[in-house]
Amino acid sequence: MAAVLLARFCRGPPGLRGSLGFHAARPPLAAAPPLLLRRPAAPLGPRSFSAAELVRAAPAPLQPYLRLMRLHQPAGTWLLYLPCTWSIGLAAAPGCLPDWRMLSLFGVGAVLMRGAGCTINDMWDRDYDRQVARTASRPLAAGDISTFQSLVFLGGQLSLALCVLLCLNYYSIILGAASLFLVVTYPLMKRITYWPQLVLGFTFNWGALLGWSAIKGSCEWSVCLPLYFAGVMWTLVYDTIYAHQIYTLDIDKPEDCWKKFASNRTVGILLFIGIVLGNLWK
Repeated sequence: MAAVLLARFCRGPPGLRGSLGFHAARPPLAAAPPLLLRRPAAPLGPRSFSAAELVRAAPAPLQPYLRLMRLHQPAGTWLLYLPCTWSIGLAAAPGCLPDWRMLSLFGVGAVLMRGAGCTINDMWDRDYDRQVARTASRPLAAGDISTFQSLVFLGGQLSLALCVLLCLNYYSIILGAASLFLVVTYPLMKRITYWPQLVLGFTFNWGALLGWSAIKGSCEWSVCLPLYFAGVMWTLVYDTIYAHQIYTLDIDKPEDCWKKFASNRTVGILLFIGIVLGNLWK
């Protein structure tokens, strides 16, 4: 009897026989609503490959960490990286292109150290950030990740940055390690001085010293110090723009401030191109 019932179940209703009767639960194709049969495919919008879009496309658990290291706002990473490129370009042999291995290595280091600096900044300022509209959505201030998670993440970034640093010569390892004091203390400067941009300049332009020493094995101070202090002055200008002050600026429009701040990346790239072309001309 059970075999007969099983056979009838497997056969299903007339006209709808199929493997194990699975098709019996599905209506005939002709019975489907016309709209379901002829639904047009959704148009594909233009794809964006900006850093912000890449962060938004990352897995949800990873996004707070990427935002903590400001990966969605790469302008700061460029401004940290560019002084390194100037120094590497100046250190190249006359008539030669810069060392592309060093440029790549310093690029990775810039991403990691800028991320570490932002993580330290947000750990120091998490209680203040909650009270400011512009910073209240930062991962630590918003409670997306805990202080302990941020500390572990900071340790990971610094460990990877150390791996990059250990690829350089001994002089550069010591010189690079010395910058960590500035990275850790800079976020506190806004609490004790009206000139935190100056300390940021000392921090962000350390690569003007480190790039040369990575190529040459030591610093030629007659070249490196003028480059370093020129970079510090440059930082004073663009960070003042970021903080709303300059003649051509509309301080009532934050988007105008951001546009002029971000344009300094172009200035830095043009300067690097000029250094490379000038060296090739020798």
